[in-house]
Amino acid sequence: RIDFGAQLRPDAIAEQLDISVTPVREALHRMERDGLILKQPYRGWFVREFTEQEVRELYEMRAALESFSVGRACDRITAEELAWLRDHQTVGEAALRAGNMEAYRIYNRDLHAAITDAARNTYLSSAMGQLTLQSQMLMAKTIRLVGRPSRAIEEHREVIDLIAARKRAEAQALIERHILSALEDILRFGLSAPA
Repeated sequence: RIDFGAQLRPDAIAEQLDISVTPVREALHRMERDGLILKQPYRGWFVREFTEQEVRELYEMRAALESFSVGRACDRITAEELAWLRDHQTVGEAALRAGNMEAYRIYNRDLHAAITDAARNTYLSSAMGQLTLQSQMLMAKTIRLVGRPSRAIEEHREVIDLIAARKRAEAQALIERHILSALEDILRFGLSAPA
């Protein structure tokens, strides 16, 4: 586990992975471009810390894009994609019952990505890609908050049902509440909650 603000030393990472420093530096540069880490002159790379305003802006944008995504999915989802969402929901429920939060995190990521894919909009996919990595960093905080995963999994089930019923307005409103409630949990419990 790496905490926000932690220093990332390329030589130590290379030693841990038993590889040369060059690919580690390349990876750190990529992560810097993705907004996951920051490079400070003469000090090195550090895991990015988020201000409350940055978290709020990120989740507000994500709520808007996911609402659009769900609306398009209501119009464009195929029977096969809908069946996959329902099957995948059982994967998330099993992960939650087992207390496997890493499996739950992957389920959550894949579920949201599948809905975005069902929207069939390449510009949307590109915009979501820019937000996803930073959102994943913050999600590591919320999935361990008491009650959050249980509420989220129920909301996911409801969103899938609303998409299946082609109830666009209701599905969009629910996904927006879903994302903004995650934001409120992050802000209420603080960014320093253990990941």
